[in-house]
Amino acid sequence: MKIIDQNYINGEFKKIDSSKSLTLKNPTTEEEIAQIYLSMPSEMDEAIHCAATTFESFSKTSIQERMEILQHIHDELIKHEERLIDLAVLEFGATITTTRRRTKNAINLFLAIKEELKSYDFIKKDDYSITIKEGVGVIGVIIPWNANLAHLCSNIAPAIALGCTLVIKPSEFNALETQAFLECLHRANVPKGVVNVVHGTGESVGEILTKHPLVNAISFIGSTKTGKKIFENCSKTIKRMTLELGGKSPTILLEDANLAKVIPHVLSSAYSNSGQACHAGSRLLVPKAKLNEVKRLLLETIQKLTIGDPKNEETKIGPMINQTQFNTVQAYIKSGIEEGAQLLCGGLGRVQEFEKGYFVKPTVFICHDQTLKIVQEEIFGPVLCVLPYESEQEALSMANDTLFGLSAYVFSSDETKAYEFAKQIRSGRVLINTAASKAKNPPFGGMKQSGLGRMGGRYSMDAFCEIKSILF
Repeated sequence: MKIIDQNYINGEFKKIDSSKSLTLKNPTTEEEIAQIYLSMPSEMDEAIHCAATTFESFSKTSIQERMEILQHIHDELIKHEERLIDLAVLEFGATITTTRRRTKNAINLFLAIKEELKSYDFIKKDDYSITIKEGVGVIGVIIPWNANLAHLCSNIAPAIALGCTLVIKPSEFNALETQAFLECLHRANVPKGVVNVVHGTGESVGEILTKHPLVNAISFIGSTKTGKKIFENCSKTIKRMTLELGGKSPTILLEDANLAKVIPHVLSSAYSNSGQACHAGSRLLVPKAKLNEVKRLLLETIQKLTIGDPKNEETKIGPMINQTQFNTVQAYIKSGIEEGAQLLCGGLGRVQEFEKGYFVKPTVFICHDQTLKIVQEEIFGPVLCVLPYESEQEALSMANDTLFGLSAYVFSSDETKAYEFAKQIRSGRVLINTAASKAKNPPFGGMKQSGLGRMGGRYSMDAFCEIKSILF
């Protein structure tokens, strides 16, 4: 069993000064795979002071120097890409096909940001003023367990590009992948103190990050509940914030949608990352007259999905990350049954084929009540709620009847019609006739209680900027 007992502070791996630890299990087999030690508040304070001191010099580096750093990180990560993939599958249980694609995209972010740097408008002049964009300073980053490497890269790349320094609290459940990533970072000779990583819980060290006066900005990805607490903490020192929070994303099948063609896309979205995705299309809105056909197609398609070992190339749905998440999803399924939703397939208990592993049955509910808990709250598991509508105006109202606004999906045989519908959805991102766009680094973030700000390519750089005006 691997022992993770070091933070990464000031370019060095430093032993964690605590006896508190957490044992991680392989979610597929429930075998113990790692023990991670949890840091003390003083260790977070040390990392923050280090980042603040380093910012004074790193912020003065040239664009060319920072471009070279981004290239070096990319090159080192590429050398160890397969190891990063294997560790993510081992400790999180994400399917290898999803992990392989996500890992490659994450690594390539360093090249994408490097390219953005070539034309980024740090200085803009007119007759009587000069507008300057400069790095915000020390950025505190708190990331979840459902896309660890992607979140590490999407924060580190733009921060380095702008001459910022970082203190990162990764999820304790991704300790193995995080350690492998840090070893790559170390070999890439990133200047000491630019990237600092402190292991621990949100309560012990994460909260310090959000309150510390030397931290200038917070980037948080996680639940809306935690995001609200972070918002409150940051208000004490008026920190800049980028919050990418929860979702309860609608998928709308318009009247003219080709159901046989789109249902596989619907389930690909709903069960993305085994349902452990903030952007999952977990509410399916269908024309009432076509409900029976949708039900038939959903059952036929789900029966063809391979559930099981995430190392298998054919697997579409893997396990929940741990027992706690398994129990959470079970509680939601139980709630749906008790509140009277019609259970089309799936339900309570582990997938029958497996004696071990946190495998939730892919579940579909037919819901005629928008107020049900399973319709309104983010479940973070393979649970899809199907809601029939009478008219497309009602579908739009239902789609927007949520506290969230992170993602949405619209399917129609008429792309222009889908576009006009999509414009009316209150969501930070709307995909048309696909569950996975090929767009290169579009802005990502939420409306309403799904967050603040946007990340992705140039938008990530804007999120980590301050703007100064010099007037004549």
